[in-house]
Amino acid sequence: MAQQGILVTGGAGYIGSHVVRQLGEAGHRIVVLDNLSTGFKEAVLHGELIIGNTGDQPLVSQILKDHDIGAVLHFAANIVVPESVSDPMKYYGNNTCNTRNLLDCCQKAGIAHFIFSSTAAVYGIPDELPASEETPLVPINPYGTSKLMSEWMLRDLAAACNLNYVVLRYFNVAGANIEGRIGQSTPEATHLIKVACEVATGARKQVAIFGTDYPTED
Repeated sequence: MAQQGILVTGGAGYIGSHVVRQLGEAGHRIVVLDNLSTGFKEAVLHGELIIGNTGDQPLVSQILKDHDIGAVLHFAANIVVPESVSDPMKYYGNNTCNTRNLLDCCQKAGIAHFIFSSTAAVYGIPDELPASEETPLVPINPYGTSKLMSEWMLRDLAAACNLNYVVLRYFNVAGANIEGRIGQSTPEATHLIKVACEVATGARKQVAIFGTDYPTED
């Protein structure tokens, strides 16, 4: 039997491109779906890149069928917290509604495996650290809420059909691959560790601290 393909949404982005690289080096057959709004086609080192949106159900359905997809890894999302506060509907549209559309296509195509790239923002401000899978989910911004709603949809769909899934909740991501071929390439990226490194090297003037009334040591 021929090897089934893996669809990676957002595979031209920071985290997604590293996953595509690892999968490709492991010999998997990969299809990347990315609208390149924040990703880079040069970062897709393996597989076929299809430029489009996860909310485009006819396109997604065709990809799942034509490429005999057996698993979906969903990284496509907007991730800037302050922007989610000023433009929440953008985040509920792209992060939540488009995930719903993707899951609908997956259900109809009989996809059996799904990995969802979520965020630690679903925890809000935990009462205890480190956070765990049992920590209460109380997001404090639309970005975290948009991801949590997607988690709920995935949970409920998995309970209703034959779908195995994993949810990944990242905190701060950083770094590049050892050869330096792919990494965080977005100039205006707000990842804390990237910003701190840029300040340390003189590429950025300062690290902005948002708010002064949080009960944290910073």
